[in-house]
Amino acid sequence: MDSAKTALSVRDELLRAAVGLLDDHGPDALQARKVAAAGGTSTMAVYTHFGGMRGLIAAVAEEGLRQFDGALTTPESDDPVADLLVCGAAYRRFANRRPHLYRLMFGSTSAHGINAPTRNVLTLSVDEITVHHPSLAHVVRNVHRCMQAGRIAGDAEDDASVVATSAQFWSLVHGFVMLELAGYYGGDGTAVGPVLGAMTANTLVALGDTPEAVRASQATMTARL
Repeated sequence: MDSAKTALSVRDELLRAAVGLLDDHGPDALQARKVAAAGGTSTMAVYTHFGGMRGLIAAVAEEGLRQFDGALTTPESDDPVADLLVCGAAYRRFANRRPHLYRLMFGSTSAHGINAPTRNVLTLSVDEITVHHPSLAHVVRNVHRCMQAGRIAGDAEDDASVVATSAQFWSLVHGFVMLELAGYYGGDGTAVGPVLGAMTANTLVALGDTPEAVRASQATMTARL
């Protein structure tokens, strides 16, 4: 068998095993011995292919973000605000289904004191975010379309404005999700309407949309879910 192919398959198996252990048992399960056993190889392979646990955990976070990107890939419509809201719903759904992975991806938990690497996205252009942060790019793209359509105020040609406005929505959804995962809003989703929905609507109106247009987009979003 081709050695490059063999190396790639071992690495992929280790990564798959690590993601599975994290999903099923949480960050404490990310130990070289456990990952190697689940991947059907030796602990040395973790160091050969990832340089150790720090490299493996970074790869797990990267794989999580790749899967997150797929989860946030939703069809575009002629209502960019509804598309932004659908994206937010997909965001929350992923976090609730994969809480351990989500927390590791965004640095709110560590595995044995090792955190996934982060980067200041506010210094990046829209194009750079598209390349380096494809999951966040879904939020940026929808916010950009809202600005172009006049539903959100701001200069749609100014990357800094687009990214900063997108960060407001990212912070809004992420903050809600983290509190929900922690149990502060219960586990039945009843807080989505009165908390997340209301907060999103208030933010959209504050950024220039009308209450009537927001309600219409929310109704469209609900019909699409």
